[in-house]
Amino acid sequence: MPKMVYVHIDTTSNAVLSRGINPVSFYQGIVHQPKNLLLLDPSSDYGEYESHTGMKILKGEEAVKQYFEALARHRITETVKWIDFTDPAMLKELTPLEISELLYFGHMKTQLHSPFFYKLQNNFVYFDLQDDLSRVYYRYLDEYYRILADKLTYMVLEKINDRKSFFRKSAPVDKLKVSLLQEMKGIFQEGIIFSFETATNENGQLSIPIYLVADAGLRKTNLLQDDEYLVAHLIYNQTNRQWRLDYTEKDLLFFSN
Repeated sequence: MPKMVYVHIDTTSNAVLSRGINPVSFYQGIVHQPKNLLLLDPSSDYGEYESHTGMKILKGEEAVKQYFEALARHRITETVKWIDFTDPAMLKELTPLEISELLYFGHMKTQLHSPFFYKLQNNFVYFDLQDDLSRVYYRYLDEYYRILADKLTYMVLEKINDRKSFFRKSAPVDKLKVSLLQEMKGIFQEGIIFSFETATNENGQLSIPIYLVADAGLRKTNLLQDDEYLVAHLIYNQTNRQWRLDYTEKDLLFFSN
């Protein structure tokens, strides 16, 4: 289990930089399942060659499903970067300028203009970066909140049950509500870490510290011992099976909206 989840949301481009959420967690959590994928690595060994763009594609939901199953089994070792699209026929309508923009997007992992292309009607652009880090563009940010809620719920389930005897029944965990995470939109825009490494489980309550941390501070684990950067706790009460957020400063209640 990862020791932390990092979240930084850019609401201008709907880009989410995160750590601790892998491509499989992404695929399992989204509602708008990709119908087709355009792989943004021209040298990819996966998929079928598309002559107009010169890139590889995965056509149809079954091919997309098999791709993510291969990722789950670690059978794909190349960098994961793709954009979904709705209609394969529209690939033929892409202009040379639009194709070059897609190639730039794939190479630089940042957009020249909008990350959402009219002809592709894409809902996502996915970039797997190094060190368990990813940048994903979401047409609908609610998709990410659902993924994050699923991930945090699963991590709390593991944390609560990690020391239970083999013969004891695992304690259930009610799913974290998306609305509670949406309350944190303001601090997500600054960059935060949910630190399971420093979580405490006392009196039937699992308390996960939330630290404010800039991109440059991702590797500075000493920040997770500094209360100056502590902004809140995500708490799960195992008795009434309720989630809540406790902010360290009252001002953060306004900052979070």
